[in-house]
Amino acid sequence: MSDRFGRAAPSYDAHAGLQLACALSLLDMAPAELPDSRALELGCATAPLARRQQSRWPDSRWLAVDLSPSMLAEARARGRTGERFQPLCADAERLPLADAGLGLVYSSFALQWCLPARAMAEAARVLVPSGHLLLAVPLAGSLHELRDSWAAADGTRRPRLNRLPAETDWRRALEGAGLFPQQWRRMAFTEHYPDVRTLVRAFKATGVDHVQGGATGLTGKAAWRALCDAYEARRQPAGLPLTWDVLFVEAIKEPHG
Repeated sequence: MSDRFGRAAPSYDAHAGLQLACALSLLDMAPAELPDSRALELGCATAPLARRQQSRWPDSRWLAVDLSPSMLAEARARGRTGERFQPLCADAERLPLADAGLGLVYSSFALQWCLPARAMAEAARVLVPSGHLLLAVPLAGSLHELRDSWAAADGTRRPRLNRLPAETDWRRALEGAGLFPQQWRRMAFTEHYPDVRTLVRAFKATGVDHVQGGATGLTGKAAWRALCDAYEARRQPAGLPLTWDVLFVEAIKEPHG
């Protein structure tokens, strides 16, 4: 997975409009003050929000965590990391950090490929008591147009895209980790593309083309034509739709956890 996201690093910013919009919406849910000035962004990619995050809390010091060294290198090349926003290559499910050391864990569009229970347990572990979690993740049911078009194209329900966790999975994971939601929002976002080829390119440009069982996606001209024909039946005036169902959460670690 790290290699796939790494290949997307140079093109990520140009194609990650939805990801950036969700990250900004999540930042709008943030508390005015933090119990500790140390903060962490999980799955920062090229760290497009680094300056906004620092200006929101002028005394904050950040760790910018991503699984991909190439994404972190791109963030450095764009001048987004430095003394107050330090890069760290690490796995969100196994953070190389001490317990109870952070006032904020922020993650947008990064933890959907993780096991919710593990990711939330790690977030809770590194937060100080009363520390804040800000989380945005796409949910099961996202990308249904692409999933259903594949099913119509090959005549089976063989999964072409990895299953995303459901809203109930995240609620259980938060409760199990001792993280108590203060805000809970669910919003649908629909992007439109002129054709399937452009849609697939956008997926690859942001590292989203994650498919079940190691499959590599489209195979053969017949499969491609069948997918395009099936998707065309869903065309809207704005183009071919692709919908993301996104969960936004602000949660607090139990004060004496």
